[in-house]
Amino acid sequence: MLKKFRFLILICIFELGLSQVKFDSISAWNFNKVLTSEKFQGRKSGTPAGEKASEWIAEKFKEFGLKPFGDNGTYFQNFKILATQDKVSKLTLINGRKGKTKYSLGDDFTILTNSGSGKVKSKVVFVGYGISAPEKGRDDYANVDVKGKIVIVVAGTPPDEEGKFVEEGSRGYKIKKAFEKGASAVFYFQGDRPVRGGAITEEYYTPQMPAIWIGRKIIDDIFYNTGISFDALRSEINFKPRSFEIDKIFEVETKVEQLDGWTKNVVGLIPGIDENLKNEYIIVGAHMDHNGVDAEGFIYPGADDNGSGTCLVMELARSMMANDVKPKRSIIFVLFAGEEQGLLGSKYFASHLPVPKENIVAMFNFDMVGRGNGNINIAGTENFPEMWNIVKEFFPSEKLKNLGKFRAGANSDHYPFQELGIPAFFFISAGQHPEYHRTDDTSDKIQPFVLGEVGNTAYDVILGLANYPESLKREKRYETYLYANSRTALYAKLYPDSLSKDWLYNFRAKLKNYDVEAVIFEVQTDSKDELFKAIYFVDSVATRDYKNFNIVSDRSDFNTSPDVLNVLFSANANLFKNLPQSMPVLSKVGLKFIVFDKSTSEDQSVVDFVNDFYNDLNPIFKDILPDKFKIKKQYIVFNPDSVDLNSQSLFAFTDVEKFLSKANFLKPEQIFLMLDPENAKTLIAHLNDLKWDVKSIQKIFGQNLYKLLK
Repeated sequence: MLKKFRFLILICIFELGLSQVKFDSISAWNFNKVLTSEKFQGRKSGTPAGEKASEWIAEKFKEFGLKPFGDNGTYFQNFKILATQDKVSKLTLINGRKGKTKYSLGDDFTILTNSGSGKVKSKVVFVGYGISAPEKGRDDYANVDVKGKIVIVVAGTPPDEEGKFVEEGSRGYKIKKAFEKGASAVFYFQGDRPVRGGAITEEYYTPQMPAIWIGRKIIDDIFYNTGISFDALRSEINFKPRSFEIDKIFEVETKVEQLDGWTKNVVGLIPGIDENLKNEYIIVGAHMDHNGVDAEGFIYPGADDNGSGTCLVMELARSMMANDVKPKRSIIFVLFAGEEQGLLGSKYFASHLPVPKENIVAMFNFDMVGRGNGNINIAGTENFPEMWNIVKEFFPSEKLKNLGKFRAGANSDHYPFQELGIPAFFFISAGQHPEYHRTDDTSDKIQPFVLGEVGNTAYDVILGLANYPESLKREKRYETYLYANSRTALYAKLYPDSLSKDWLYNFRAKLKNYDVEAVIFEVQTDSKDELFKAIYFVDSVATRDYKNFNIVSDRSDFNTSPDVLNVLFSANANLFKNLPQSMPVLSKVGLKFIVFDKSTSEDQSVVDFVNDFYNDLNPIFKDILPDKFKIKKQYIVFNPDSVDLNSQSLFAFTDVEKFLSKANFLKPEQIFLMLDPENAKTLIAHLNDLKWDVKSIQKIFGQNLYKLLK
């Protein structure tokens, strides 16, 4: 009896061992430990150690059983980059508050990736944003001599003029412009703590120009005893240039070696098995590189950024193969090189796809998913609503409940795919990532619990989408998603005496079940501040300090940064008629809402023009009737009362009766209207006359708002 009992125990243990584990966070963590080990020296792309890391990942892909999907039957997609390695980095203040001060590499300053080599001893000259564009109305180099001197430049561009200075905001521009003006070195200031890294391109690389990223300690030493407040100065240069020499002398020495620069993405495949769906592909990706080793030999391990995303993708591949999954669609696993040097690997992959672009139905990017509280933040939902409505069905309910949505710019590897119109979603774990680009971003700080929470969610989502029964291919996908229905808004004919935070908070609470992103309050003013106050974002876009939000009145005001939302006020028919070729570009680079002025909204020509424009651009807009409807859900913003506010579809109606005459042809799932209350009530009455049931009407307005309207 005892022997039998022992035998049963062994059987139970054996059976338990065979049970499937979706995602093993400890396995992922073990991958992370290897990736961040000393032998891979911080995994900088283009360096010998960085390339060894990619070769180790390829060995693991082979071990997992992934099919090679790179060049010539290998796991590698090879490409050339500009890569450098700093060998000497020294910075000393000669005449500081305590005499000579030597600064610490990594703590006080870092070497920018696109720094050149040089040895300099010079005074410093503050040149604000480092912009020299007199044709655009700003020249920080006017009336100041920088020849042979070290210039201090501040990151970014003037907040109120970002649309004018897109190129001028890049670090590469600032360094190259300083060189053209005769400066001997650049001190770059962005925040209190210097960060190692930065993009590098042939266009902006200046091999003989040292470029140092300085922190607050050095800034305070520079401005000590000058009588000038640096914080006040930063505010002042937002409105006008102020450049001047400072009587502080620095010695700078940098030696940067230019490397051979060949690197590679690592690509593997799980082939789909469904005869009709196997040629649809899902990309699962992350960047495997980090910032290597500095001139003093300190390693930047990059455990969270982005050893965490790398090990998560590896474990997804391992566990799916171990569980012998047979997805309907094919899944491409790709680990990108060169992200820290400017998204180089993902840009190359997106421009050298192994399958036709139209066959890629989704891309999932994982970056910094190893720290935090176990919840997930995601970007991309605002750009690809139809795909998001499918994807979110596979999220665990608790994860969906606590999901944080944000609008991401060109700051990770989702972006090149988003630019192609491929639905791309960027996952980052919620919570703090305090060791970002520091030498203490080590594997012991990675939280397996967080890896497991993100990894198991990703496992469910990816396989759920891979086995979705209907085709996910869409014709003209870019226009469908990025033009037609990626923004929603409400025009509110309200006149509150004060748009206080409490008033706005209560207003938001009333609209919590209403799918609205922005509320426009009617305002009669030429003041930009008043216009800012007249727009309130209900959903995901913060207007904190107006940094992510730009009001424009003509083409020259556009901010083309992908994470900035532009609102065009007082648009008229002539503006549209003058910009038919520019509209696709403006839409891609950030035009999200348009508010027509009164004279235009009464002019049928603007409606005709917008309709003609989108008919030419995208056949989806040619017919609104259901027999030729091409997508499941069409967002239309409709404001018949003197001002029309339109989503990116720019679909305009100025006559409520004209629209209502079409309403009986539409189905609830095909249209989502946002009206001011008076016209909303009119529409509800009309839909009741058409015998629409209450649930269908509630789908349009949202249950809470429907109750308010009733």
